[in-house]
Amino acid sequence: MKYFSNIRKLGVGINYQNAFIPILESHKYLIDFIEISPDILCEERWNGKSRVLELHPKRLETALHWGRKFPVVVHGLGLSIGTASGWNQSYIDLLDSFHRAQKFHWHSEHLGFLQTKLNDGQLVNAGVQLPLPFTNEALDIICPRINQLCARYNTPFLLENTTHYLPGMPNDNMDEIDFLNQILQRTECGLILDLYNLYCNALNFGFDVMEALRRLELSRVVEIHIAGGVSQEDIQMDIHSEIVPEPVWEMLEWTLDNASNVSAITYELLEQALNIVKEEGIAAQLNRAQQLWKNYIKSNQQEVLDVVA
Repeated sequence: MKYFSNIRKLGVGINYQNAFIPILESHKYLIDFIEISPDILCEERWNGKSRVLELHPKRLETALHWGRKFPVVVHGLGLSIGTASGWNQSYIDLLDSFHRAQKFHWHSEHLGFLQTKLNDGQLVNAGVQLPLPFTNEALDIICPRINQLCARYNTPFLLENTTHYLPGMPNDNMDEIDFLNQILQRTECGLILDLYNLYCNALNFGFDVMEALRRLELSRVVEIHIAGGVSQEDIQMDIHSEIVPEPVWEMLEWTLDNASNVSAITYELLEQALNIVKEEGIAAQLNRAQQLWKNYIKSNQQEVLDVVA
């Protein structure tokens, strides 16, 4: 993991959306970087054969404006890295275009798939991330793709753990943590540890979330996502519509104490939820994350001093 040692520790950031621009203006002292999804800057069209994503000039111009004010990392939504027949090349073309316009410290994607191919060859988009089975066959499909992405932009590539809701997924005697660790062993990628996603899975499937964290290869965690959501019919949903629940804050504090290569914490919220959390609520979340980040940096500096001494 030669390039991980050179990753800049960015601090606390927020996912970039148009509705959050006033927050970037009024609370810039709480925001160290922005996480941009190129997917939200594009228009989608059908060229007669496939879906094509193209950057919208005005949306791109606005994002580049804020990219000159804050460091940028990229978080993709539409790659569909786990589709058996191949990932979404249109997203790669989109990311290539965005990379030519805006440099970023790293880029990332969800560990799942969005599209699948029907028997007649037609591609269908599910509209929501679907989980991969925890199998060796799935590892054999995605790991070569991951290594391609690690090399493509001469910048680190990270994968994010996702939520899943259906029981009885195929597995080769692996659970989610085993599967993630296998990916990290076989590839050069880092990890976005989405603590809220892991929290949702623990509640929905009844496993010990702290035991799971202790088994994860924490040295490969580069970025941490925190968020909050809602429960529907006793299912905890991965909907970024609330403040971060207390158990997730506790998970964050523990992880920062045990994962020394963390370089960023991102608070995620849907722009449609701005009226729920409100600007002051977002500021409170960022401020709390900043306090934990400062403690983390201070602790790591002390460790360095102790080693030198």
